[in-house]
Amino acid sequence: MSRKNRVNPNDERLEFRFASWLKMLIDLIAPKILLLIAGRATAKTSDILAERFIDVCYDMPGAYFALVADTYVNALKNVLPALIEGLNRKGWVEGIHYVVDQPPPAHFGKPYKSPKSYKHTISVFNGCFVNLISMDQPSSGAGNSYQHLFGDEAKYLDFEKLKKLMPALRGNPKFASSVFYRGMTFTTDMPDVTEGEYSWILDKHKDMNPDQIKLCLQAGLILNELKIEKINEERANNWTKVDQIQKNIERWEKRWIKARKDSTFFKIVSSYVNVDINTPGFYKDSLAALGPEEFKKAIGSFSPKAKKGERFYINLHDDLFFQDGINTQYYERFKVGEEFEESCLALKYLSPSRPIEAGVDFGNMMSMVTGQELGKMLFLMKEFYTLPPESLRQLANQFLKFYKHHQNKILILYYDRSGNAYAKIGEDMVSELKDYLENPTDPELKGWRVQLMSRGQRTILQSEEHQYMRAIMEENNSNLPVLRICRFGCKNLKSAMEKAKSKEVFDKKGIKSIRKNKASEKLPAHRLPKESTNLTDALKYFCGREHWINESKKKKPVSASGIDII
Repeated sequence: MSRKNRVNPNDERLEFRFASWLKMLIDLIAPKILLLIAGRATAKTSDILAERFIDVCYDMPGAYFALVADTYVNALKNVLPALIEGLNRKGWVEGIHYVVDQPPPAHFGKPYKSPKSYKHTISVFNGCFVNLISMDQPSSGAGNSYQHLFGDEAKYLDFEKLKKLMPALRGNPKFASSVFYRGMTFTTDMPDVTEGEYSWILDKHKDMNPDQIKLCLQAGLILNELKIEKINEERANNWTKVDQIQKNIERWEKRWIKARKDSTFFKIVSSYVNVDINTPGFYKDSLAALGPEEFKKAIGSFSPKAKKGERFYINLHDDLFFQDGINTQYYERFKVGEEFEESCLALKYLSPSRPIEAGVDFGNMMSMVTGQELGKMLFLMKEFYTLPPESLRQLANQFLKFYKHHQNKILILYYDRSGNAYAKIGEDMVSELKDYLENPTDPELKGWRVQLMSRGQRTILQSEEHQYMRAIMEENNSNLPVLRICRFGCKNLKSAMEKAKSKEVFDKKGIKSIRKNKASEKLPAHRLPKESTNLTDALKYFCGREHWINESKKKKPVSASGIDII
């Protein structure tokens, strides 16, 4: 940039902000569709997504937008609050520029059609209206029409469900002149297919026309230079020159808009785009905390590759994890930012009249998975865990609070044999957990009775676990249950199962057996839930019932034609 086109930093008419080169690049291109994969600490939501949201609002006053999240829980606790924080940092003030979960003030502009409800919505001062849509119930937004879709954490969004919203990208032709009309904005960090995250955004690079994006950038740079030149000439009171520049700006704005029509900008960047803010110490600390492999993915935005041959759960398949198990009507009662507790009342497949079943693993990380056996189906609906210094009391409280409204207060507990290994010397962990569950300090949580199912049980060998879990996941034996796990209620268990590795062990006679590689349980505490095998051990006890273990050892396959999936 030439010196004559630099603005005066003392000019009171200007607001100066720091922006990474990535942020400036996106602002200059301003595409119809933005698909961004960026490492941690790149201000994806609070800076890039928030300012693009503002730009789209100004370009289409009165339009309808959809903000998409994987679940209402994540939307209410994380996605929408992060966007609002970003809007506030950009100078927008709640009550002046926008309102949440309520009808807008009378002086606000009106959207092009009247909203039916203001629950989980944002109303903007110029009439723009935003609906919050959850992917665990995508049909909730399919009946409406939207002029732009926004989504953060795209790696959690199932594209097959997201496609159901695509026909809703339509609306009043009055917005058709905007480049952002029927556009999309999705940001995320690098999806990890080894954890079952959705990688559809990686396939969208082919939708970008590099030559078109270069043209958008070139026009944007010229337009930016002209605007700087105009500011400098205004300061010098050269009004004839200002008029000439303004006419030139109008010509280049038309060219810039024309270049951006139907444009898609796809970009993958590491956290180093924000190195001036993060400082080198951030990367050093992140490497120490995450380890090399996680650092490459989370910070460097390198795509991890799944190594199926190393998996302990070799028959793991996507149908194992169901996505329709949440009754989102329960969460629609709560306002954005309002404190609320997750509850069993939101579980679609929970039978209130039947007991709860659970598998528990004791150790540094206390792990519990809960569900019910309903006919041929074995549903896992909710996980719980504690990390040091929390212990069994906190684990019990998590369970009791979540299932507070369950009618049949019987818990059938399957657990690690070590839970009662020291009963004779008064260190009986399962009895301690049982006592916490049956005798809570909060009177509202009382009433539960626990049935201990693993007293005197033999050790379940890892080779047996490998065998019966393989047989269950094959789903070709009608005497074994059909296992289904809630993708949202057991998201850490899902990740742990997908990351669990096997290892071969040979005994003194040279006989090989398959074991679960437990090295991940030595990771730092904050990484244990998602990456270690702890939660999978709770699954081991939940599914490791003697009659199922024995059935899995039978060689003859049985037709699964009689199995009905509820």
